[in-house]
Amino acid sequence: QNLHDYANEREFLLPLDIGSKGTCQIGGNISTNAGGQYFFRFGSLHGTVVGMEVVLPNGEVLHFNIDSGIDAEINAKQNNNNRSGSHRKDNTGYDLKHLFIGAEGTLGVVTKVAIACPSLPISRNSALLICNSYEKVLNVMKAAKEDLGEILSAIELMDWNTLQLVKTHGINTSDDSNGGSGLLGEILSAETYGKSNPLYLLVETQGSNLEHDNSKMDAFLTRLFESSTIDNGFLSQDSKQIMEMWKIRESCNPSVARAGCVYKFDVSVPIEEYMDVAHEVNNKLKAELNSRSEDDEITPVVCVWGHLADGNAHINIVPKLGTFDKDKSLAKLIESIVYAAVLGRKGSISAEHGLGQSKNSYLSKIKTESTLDMMYQVKKIFDPRGIMNPGKYLPRC
Repeated sequence: QNLHDYANEREFLLPLDIGSKGTCQIGGNISTNAGGQYFFRFGSLHGTVVGMEVVLPNGEVLHFNIDSGIDAEINAKQNNNNRSGSHRKDNTGYDLKHLFIGAEGTLGVVTKVAIACPSLPISRNSALLICNSYEKVLNVMKAAKEDLGEILSAIELMDWNTLQLVKTHGINTSDDSNGGSGLLGEILSAETYGKSNPLYLLVETQGSNLEHDNSKMDAFLTRLFESSTIDNGFLSQDSKQIMEMWKIRESCNPSVARAGCVYKFDVSVPIEEYMDVAHEVNNKLKAELNSRSEDDEITPVVCVWGHLADGNAHINIVPKLGTFDKDKSLAKLIESIVYAAVLGRKGSISAEHGLGQSKNSYLSKIKTESTLDMMYQVKKIFDPRGIMNPGKYLPRC
């Protein structure tokens, strides 16, 4: 958050924006190659990080397209303090900084970084849209890319189960002044969604011409309403309403965590099969749990939200609402069902949250032996004693 504030004060936008920005550190974001809601617009940290300083396990400091301490002293003597030493184009040797982006601290510690930041947008619009089928969601995304084009910055999806838990455990819907609660109550009302369990899309644009951007958004929404692609929609009228919409989206994670013991998954899947994965997981898990139980029927709550435009789904599963005890055997069962559904569609078991020590055992199943061997060789070059974040990222030999 401090980095966002620093950039905004200078009229720049930090291209990485994630829900946990109030508690996370930029070094950790780089080490996990965090994505966030603007990945579709600005790309990954591999594209926006232009320079980096890294400290290796032996204490050696490496500089990749960024000022070293010596450079800073020279700049001070020559009154070049406004020159960063980082360039968008630097084709002088291997671009080693990319090895440290997403390495989860297993090769070295990121201590300094240069990030390319675009100017703050002059205009910004958000719309919260309601669809009664995933087929219509795909039509919305197609229309957004065609009608909004270069100003389209984010397309976020939230399912019905998720917003029900946001209503119960997150935003206080009885108080319209409480950060979007009135809007949440309206989009979950029976008059709004009818009899189906709808899907919700948060579409945002960022641009440089208010009149031009408003015209594009109006044309986009008119197309959706006239074609009955959406059941309902809400267009922000000011920055406060934009924040209200994003508060609903950013309340998904903490709200589900308050509902019960949650098993969390961060995956990438083909966009066309985004909700198919969730339905498969729900059906198989429900059948498996009920086959093991002699009690009343068990209905796990499977929640899905995420960055639809790049196929990143956050699948969160609460087997029993109000129960917070972790069950290791149940965790293994849920993990096997989720990963089977993802890998069966040639997806990724880690879209932006990294591998850590819970997913690294799967690397031997999804990477070739020669690829894994090369990863171990890279690890030995930078950390021959294996002291950096041991047991994480790579499977144990």
